[in-house]
Amino acid sequence: MTTLQSLQKAKEGIASEKRKTVAPTLLARAYAQRAGDREPLHLRMRLAILDALAQGAWSAGDKLPAERDIASEVGLSLGTVQKTLSALAVDGVLVRRHGHGTFVAGDMTQSSQLLHFRFVGDDGRSIAPVYAEAIDRKIVRARGAWSKFLTESEAAILITRRINVADEFDCISDFYLDAERFKMIMKMPIEKLHRTIIRNFIAKEFNAPTLSISQNIASGPFSERIRQLLSGGPESKVGMRLELRSRTHGDVPISFQQIFIPSNARPLEMPNARVL
Repeated sequence: MTTLQSLQKAKEGIASEKRKTVAPTLLARAYAQRAGDREPLHLRMRLAILDALAQGAWSAGDKLPAERDIASEVGLSLGTVQKTLSALAVDGVLVRRHGHGTFVAGDMTQSSQLLHFRFVGDDGRSIAPVYAEAIDRKIVRARGAWSKFLTESEAAILITRRINVADEFDCISDFYLDAERFKMIMKMPIEKLHRTIIRNFIAKEFNAPTLSISQNIASGPFSERIRQLLSGGPESKVGMRLELRSRTHGDVPISFQQIFIPSNARPLEMPNARVL
């Protein structure tokens, strides 16, 4: 391992530990500072979460720790934590998604950056908020649709993310990259992939910007794997499959992506094929 690789590994390790500890520490500290307050426990917890948010513990779109982890961190019952989070969701501060967790509301920054999850908002003009959650990351070697485009790749990194749109429905994204060139991605904490715009990341870290995209779309039944990931009842059995083939410098293939959109989706704003 070279000195540069060692430094990079150390940097990644420090960043990972910081992500794991900073937010819970801020929350625990904010709650401890209100130990003398006379309000009910759930109100003290509410103010502590708001304080932690104000101090930058989480950003819009971030997923909060599991309820049990929060309860353990601050020394409260699970019921008190659930009551607090539910009240903040009613007030629009948080978004509670059954089976997925609790997120900080207002992720319009991520919505505006995502090229292919730009679903029309309630007013017909804005873009609906989205919440991305990485659910799997693995190396695949079995040849498939991805290898017909990434022809020089012996294996690919497959990043699967569930994209919730306006807390109404989910889409599934399968994103393929060359496993050798982008092997660093396999070492990243998977939590980072919740919010990372992968195209932006590989452009910055690997000097591999997406310069053009060709795309096609088809409708039909989903595979059993996609139906299980969507878990949306009958409406998740069929839908649209959007395929994206991206190229970088020298017209070299850089990524292959399949997006599965259920039949109950909002209207989707389609981007230009050429990325500016």
